[in-house]
Amino acid sequence: MFNSIEDRALSEHQGSGIYSKKANGKYSLFLPVTGTGENGATPAQLDKTAIGNRQATSVEGRQENPQKTLPFFTHRDNINVLESVKGQVVDFLRVLPDMTAFKYSGKVSYKLNNTDVGSLEQGEMTITPETSDEYVENCYDLIEDTVVFTSAIDDTAKLTSTGEGSTKTIALATNPSDATITATSDTAGVATVAYTSSTNSITITAVASGSAIIKLVASKSGYASFTRTILVVVE
Repeated sequence: MFNSIEDRALSEHQGSGIYSKKANGKYSLFLPVTGTGENGATPAQLDKTAIGNRQATSVEGRQENPQKTLPFFTHRDNINVLESVKGQVVDFLRVLPDMTAFKYSGKVSYKLNNTDVGSLEQGEMTITPETSDEYVENCYDLIEDTVVFTSAIDDTAKLTSTGEGSTKTIALATNPSDATITATSDTAGVATVAYTSSTNSITITAVASGSAIIKLVASKSGYASFTRTILVVVE
């Protein structure tokens, strides 16, 4: 299960995780986060007169169905996931280390903030629940493992249009190790990419000046797939 992500490599840890329901009815990793969520709420509108009244002992400031906030690192791949479901209702599963869990559905939104951890910027994902939490004593059979890249993958690669720096080879490793990897470029006129199964590596080749996004997808039957991207800049 996932508890954190570094900017240059996804790390697998024992701990809590946030999962979402897929088309096959199983739950798999939604987003690597730095925690599984703190309950909060947008306070109801407060009367300033009541707040200023010294005789008042309490002020209503929470809603019955609190929002859930989860910090995440603002990597391109994380933002892409959030953009794909922003404003939509998603079925979530909050998994705890002992395989107990809580089901709920909610709308996803996010924002960037100025918080950083070890020079890695963080954002904050907010889930506004549409349903109350449903306790699941044993969620083991509800979860589908996710294929992950375990090798360090830089999020940016700089190449030259000609000469020695016009190609870059990146070795890959996954868990499980026999995952299938596909690699594509969104702008083949700037940079192409080829995957070599015998060495489990990709080679990026510059074509012309500009930029391109290389998408790497790791997949395996019985597992949820996982995507990493690399921005290629050709000078």
